[in-house]
Amino acid sequence: MERRDVLSGLALTLMAGFARPVLAQERRVIVSKIALLDGRVVMPVTISGSGPYLFLLDTGGAGSLIDAKLASELRLQSTGAVKARGVGGQAVLGSYTARDVIFGGGARQPVVSLSAIDGGFGPRVRGSLAAGILTTVDSDLDIEAGEWRIYPDGRPERVGFVKLDRAIRSDSTLGRNAASPRLYGDIQVNGMVLECLLDTGAPGAISISYDNARRLGLWDDARPFTPQATSGIGGSGGIGRIVRADNALFAGQRFDRPLVLLRGPSDGARGHDGIVGLSMLRGFNLSTEVKTRSLWLQRHSDAASLPERYGMSGLWLENKGNEIRVAVVGTGSPASAAGLQAGDRITGLDFRAAIASITGAPGKDVTLSVATNGQARSVHFTLAPFL
Repeated sequence: MERRDVLSGLALTLMAGFARPVLAQERRVIVSKIALLDGRVVMPVTISGSGPYLFLLDTGGAGSLIDAKLASELRLQSTGAVKARGVGGQAVLGSYTARDVIFGGGARQPVVSLSAIDGGFGPRVRGSLAAGILTTVDSDLDIEAGEWRIYPDGRPERVGFVKLDRAIRSDSTLGRNAASPRLYGDIQVNGMVLECLLDTGAPGAISISYDNARRLGLWDDARPFTPQATSGIGGSGGIGRIVRADNALFAGQRFDRPLVLLRGPSDGARGHDGIVGLSMLRGFNLSTEVKTRSLWLQRHSDAASLPERYGMSGLWLENKGNEIRVAVVGTGSPASAAGLQAGDRITGLDFRAAIASITGAPGKDVTLSVATNGQARSVHFTLAPFL
């Protein structure tokens, strides 16, 4: 889960003034194009006539971000620095002003504030747009049609939607400068109701705070899991776990045996019980009603979940000095069945090669040279789905 969690002190990209934007074409409904790319919702953005550049839509973000290299290439005006908080803690980011910004060939904003980070968006994506694109003006995020639609004068009646009350909220924990309200909603996991951030920037389906994972009995060494670190603003959030829950209920829909990310005890995400990410949200069209602070959700016809992804070795490796050590071995994993244990040392490979060797599709054979208490041995296992 990367950079999508709690941010503070970021300048807002689309503030309340965006409810009356300057239009690329004068019309009542302003349509901007979006697309699903590599499991993310993205939008082409032009800045002062340059581009387009792909920005992901991050409803979990309180402020919008840009790749620091792109900010430099475009010679954006620097406005100083802002403090930010993410899963890894506090960070200070450079702040910039972009001018004449056009979103998806539709909506236009004369001035946009962006905070810069050093990459991390993934291939082809150069920035992220914060929750304000939905929470400051009545609008639809219509994944089915590939459109973000703005209704400056209010949206027509919604038919076939489920309403979530009090979904648009400002988070006081983000500080005074975090002007972008975000989206929240309840999800029921194994019968327990959790108040979650609704985050299109988070790639998974559900993540849960460490305390709630313990309350639910999901953080249990006897339960099969694969280790997964979280990272974002402020650096690493520590090592969590991916497990399967029995079931989840969200917006009137039942999901059986969903994968759930359990955040580790040092993860800096706060202010909510968990996160509902894009893997689940992509099955719905989202529509906001700002006056009543409501979110409306409509299950759409192309509601298949994104492909499940998790580490099928069950290993998490760490590079400590000149040594590669096994940090965590997941219960029930192929690595556990092969006898690997935390503290084992991987030999004969550099860190990048070691990571590549344990990554891949089901059926890949893995052979590692391992040293335990000075005794060398060769370990063999095959990557396989085990959750």
